[in-house]
Amino acid sequence: MKLNPIFIVFVASIATSTFIGCASKSKDSNPDELEKQSAETRADFQNLITDEIDDPARAKKFAALSAEREQLISQHATAVQHYSKRLKTLSRDYSTERENLENLIQEYNAERRAAQAEFLALMGRMKATVTAKEWEKLAKFELKELNPRTMSYQAGGQ
Repeated sequence: MKLNPIFIVFVASIATSTFIGCASKSKDSNPDELEKQSAETRADFQNLITDEIDDPARAKKFAALSAEREQLISQHATAVQHYSKRLKTLSRDYSTERENLENLIQEYNAERRAAQAEFLALMGRMKATVTAKEWEKLAKFELKELNPRTMSYQAGGQ
């Protein structure tokens, strides 16, 4: 399967932003304002889906898959934060044995790989729902307006 450059950039952006974003989130952000802005942008995206995808059934399916993707990103962001907290807790404890750290890292890596596989499968279903032209327009909006890094901040809820 030949991968589209937009698809590669999008997947890389989401993955990278989830990991980096959670660690570097500004404490000065107003959560209410961020949520309001995010809701407006998501509504704009839903309107774009309807405008760009002529077939209402395909538009509805793509919108549902987009919502599923957003939920998956949120779950993963929460998992990253949970892992980070557990790692910090173990790291602070002088009596923590190497085996405990290795187990935590292995458990997290297994969860991360599963989430990545689920995300890639979901992206494949999304791409199969739209044409290349529709995908290009929708992906451009997502990268520019939805801002995957901001999405991962809000998705983690912290």
